[in-house]
Amino acid sequence: MLDGKVSDMNRRSQQYFMSEPQVEEHVDPVLRGRESYADPVSQEYPFWVPEMEESALSLVLGEIHSEAYETMKQDLIEKEDSALEMGALNDSNNPAVGREVIENRANQPESQNLMLIRQAVKRIKELPQDSLDACSSDLRHQEMLVIADLSKLKPSLVGKEKSNAIRICIASVFALPSLETLQREKNNRAVVKDWYNQTMDGLKTMLKAFLLVNPNTAELQNLLDHLVPWMRSEKFHERLRAVDTSLYLLKAAVDHPEFCMSPEFPKLGVLIGLLALRIGDYVQEIGPQAMEGLSFLYTLVRCQKEHKNNSMPIKAELHQRYKKCLGTYEPTRACENICTIIKELGQFLTPDQMTDLLLVAVENLREHHEDINEASRAILNAILKNFKHSLKTKVPEIVGRLHSQLSTISHPHKWQEVMMALCLLAHDFLEEVTTGLLNCQLPLDRNAVGMWRALAEMEVKRDICHLLDMLLKKLQERPRVTGKAASILPIAAASALFEVLCLTKCRDAVMHIFPRLLMALLVQVHYCTGLSLPHRNDFTPTWWVIRTIKLLLLKTGHVCELAIVELDGGWEMLASPEEHYRGVGQLARTMLHHGCSELWKILYLLVPFLERGDEHHRLTALAFFVELLRMPQAKRLPQEYSVIRLTKGLTDLDPVVRALCVRGLIIIANWTGKEITIPVPAMINSLYGLDGRLVVEALADVETILSGLDEASFPGCITDPLQQLFDDDRENVRFAAISLFGSVLKKVKKSQRLIKEEEILNSLVPLLLHLQEGNPDMAEKCKKALDECSRLMNWKLPKQVGSRKAWHNHQEDADKICHYLVKKHEKNIQRFLLQSQIYLKSAEPCLRTAAATFIGFLVVHVDKRMTEEDLNIISNALGDLMHDPEASVCVFAAQARDRVLAARWKLKYGLVQQSKAGSNPADKRGWYPGPQSLPAPCSTSSRLLEGLRLWKAVARK
Repeated sequence: MLDGKVSDMNRRSQQYFMSEPQVEEHVDPVLRGRESYADPVSQEYPFWVPEMEESALSLVLGEIHSEAYETMKQDLIEKEDSALEMGALNDSNNPAVGREVIENRANQPESQNLMLIRQAVKRIKELPQDSLDACSSDLRHQEMLVIADLSKLKPSLVGKEKSNAIRICIASVFALPSLETLQREKNNRAVVKDWYNQTMDGLKTMLKAFLLVNPNTAELQNLLDHLVPWMRSEKFHERLRAVDTSLYLLKAAVDHPEFCMSPEFPKLGVLIGLLALRIGDYVQEIGPQAMEGLSFLYTLVRCQKEHKNNSMPIKAELHQRYKKCLGTYEPTRACENICTIIKELGQFLTPDQMTDLLLVAVENLREHHEDINEASRAILNAILKNFKHSLKTKVPEIVGRLHSQLSTISHPHKWQEVMMALCLLAHDFLEEVTTGLLNCQLPLDRNAVGMWRALAEMEVKRDICHLLDMLLKKLQERPRVTGKAASILPIAAASALFEVLCLTKCRDAVMHIFPRLLMALLVQVHYCTGLSLPHRNDFTPTWWVIRTIKLLLLKTGHVCELAIVELDGGWEMLASPEEHYRGVGQLARTMLHHGCSELWKILYLLVPFLERGDEHHRLTALAFFVELLRMPQAKRLPQEYSVIRLTKGLTDLDPVVRALCVRGLIIIANWTGKEITIPVPAMINSLYGLDGRLVVEALADVETILSGLDEASFPGCITDPLQQLFDDDRENVRFAAISLFGSVLKKVKKSQRLIKEEEILNSLVPLLLHLQEGNPDMAEKCKKALDECSRLMNWKLPKQVGSRKAWHNHQEDADKICHYLVKKHEKNIQRFLLQSQIYLKSAEPCLRTAAATFIGFLVVHVDKRMTEEDLNIISNALGDLMHDPEASVCVFAAQARDRVLAARWKLKYGLVQQSKAGSNPADKRGWYPGPQSLPAPCSTSSRLLEGLRLWKAVARK
């Protein structure tokens, strides 16, 4: 009988597998060697070929008794091993072959078992999936039975290889066309149905075999996981097969007497959700099977939770009693069935499983079929009605999944369904939903914007103040992009607030917390200045927060303030790390000027702000607070919150804080009807070492300071820092410093003697040179300051000092001034020369020209008091200036150097006395020696030509 079976097996195998390729490389070396040795089986059975061996065994398995199969298999292995061993022993040149054979004999049954399973899977994979006939049905069925029986032997497939084998077998069956389609193709409905049922039975038997090998919930979950994608399929016959197979496996688990229920279902929520959705499937055959499958699942879950003995048998009576708890399936009341199922099963689910269940419902809101959408809504409502307490910690994750779902939805109605789910969650978990939305990527995409606005619209109908308070709380935190505490939620909160403010119905609620919102956003801008998100070069957090401030001002009626700050460049200052406090001050002054009714609330809000927070927080609050001290309500503040606090700030390490405190104290000094002692010396001392612009801003109202001065606090503490600003690179700082210097001197009386002569002498040359800047306003301020200097020193400066004529066109004015200085202040000539030489390196060409002209004429009038070494130093300095890129500077430097060289030659040849005794007018004036008295190289024309030549050479370079 065995011979007959083998012959029949060979005939069937030759029909399908003559083209079978060789065994893969990973097959055992002993098996690969079969081609090299005489095969006793091939000799005994002439139709046998080595490539058909595994298929033949598979076919025999379905037709003979298992004992015969085992006997045949063992006989084949023994005969094959004998042939291999004999060949190896006869090979004297390769003794390792013999050892290899002996070593592999012990492992050969295991290798044979795995090889047979792999070959069966391979044959199933190669079968066509677009049609079904008797041969393919029979072969698919028999191969799956082979896998089912071999899975009981050790070792069997495990891990990824096992998962891949199950996936291939399921796809080979589920991907077949529907039964109706197959029957139309063959025109034989009964036969095709038999083939189809045979194929399905083979798959179910194979899956059940895997379950019986490991009868526990972990293995059951592993098998059901392979069915999940098919339950989601758009093809009804694939969903039907998946639900039917799930029902079969769940029933097998319940019927197994030793099924172990100790491990929990890791994805129980997903399975419940998918089966519950199938109850509402528009295909009538699917709903009852899904309901039945859930009844078996309910029995397993309930037994797992209620019985301590995890492997006790489940009696049929117990299952029927549990089944009644879920109710009876009714096609017209599918949603009621679903709600009952969720209510019963939900009590046994963990928070993670409940989250999975809800997410399955959310994901299916995008389905095109309305019955599935209704089933999804039924699941959502049942969860939120009965088990919302278990979702609290998972809401942010759910919101993230909702956001990702929106990107796959194009239909507006489906989009609204997801928004409805969001609002249902927010109704009970507003804080958690807000946290989830804040975790959306910045900048917000269209879907995130829609979610924020939908949430805000829902809250407007209830109480949007709660949502605004949560956003405000996040805004008061500091964003961090690095470290363990990295978080950009405050920036996300600013973006979210922008979307909330877009609603027209939230104005009243926003006005209620406007002061806190404004200050939190201003501080947030300070935090964000210079901050950049990693890998997000296209996103600038600072301007996104400023955008929210603009909309806040617009929504609260501050339109004029918004426009003025825009025109004055206040937003650019606000976004600058160095200019931020100036932008804050400008906004405060603008709001104060237009009579903002909310400023008094901001004033009292800022009082505690100044005592808490980090340096960014305190600096922004102080900049706004100082400007609000001009308000009448500020006079009501106790001195400990105004004068005393600002006085303490004078010793702060931050120079900006010190300057702001000085400014605040100056404003307080202007309060009328209230006597306040202003610590003027401490204010002035705090300005040392500050940036020039800070000093100018702090002393903008200098008259207020001077009103509190006495003889003990001389204004030298003011004039010293101001003199250092005369040469600042910024013209506006120079202008303000010179203007303040003149105002200080004007307030001082000669009888007070508060200004030392040394200070006035130090400012004389800088003021004279700055007269030549070419700025009429600057010249006017310099002229007034020089007038005050002459008043205090009892000088009578020549009228040329006040002339608006430029020295390069009217050198006689410079000559008159230098003659006066040498005549009246001869002992300070060295001071004047040193000061003027500093300006030879000024960044302003006009100042370099004026300094060269001044030095040239000053040397002419003081030549008899100069040493040759001094003249050489001045000559070298002017010689360097002859290479200046500005042509005019080169020319006047050449003229000045000519005068210095002339003075040096007079000193060298002893012509100083002769020039005084002679009758030459030029010598009498002390300008130049005659051309005949100097060598040719010292002539004026030669010096001018040399200067022009040098300038042209520099220009060419």
